[in-house]
Amino acid sequence: MTFSGVMMIMWYALQPWLWLLALLLVALLLSYGFGRRNPGKPRKTLWLLAVIAGLIAMLVAPALSHSQLSYVATWPDKAALAAIGLGVACYVALLLAPWLRR
Repeated sequence: MTFSGVMMIMWYALQPWLWLLALLLVALLLSYGFGRRNPGKPRKTLWLLAVIAGLIAMLVAPALSHSQLSYVATWPDKAALAAIGLGVACYVALLLAPWLRR
């Protein structure tokens, strides 16, 4: 399969979710726009909230795809679930960082 064929498949897979990706990007930009007035380092509760959100996303992700957590058996499944949790944790940390500063 050619590179352009792979990119076409990726485009068709992303099309139904473009509105959600745009909404998440707007929320992130608004968070940084409003939170720019708060200088300082992030509080430690930010990291705790990010880890909790990542763990919740890891537990909810199989249910969103009409699956079960017990079906996550192979290493690619576990790696994908870990990537989901890490991605959500990073997004929550970036989203809340401007608001949870000292």
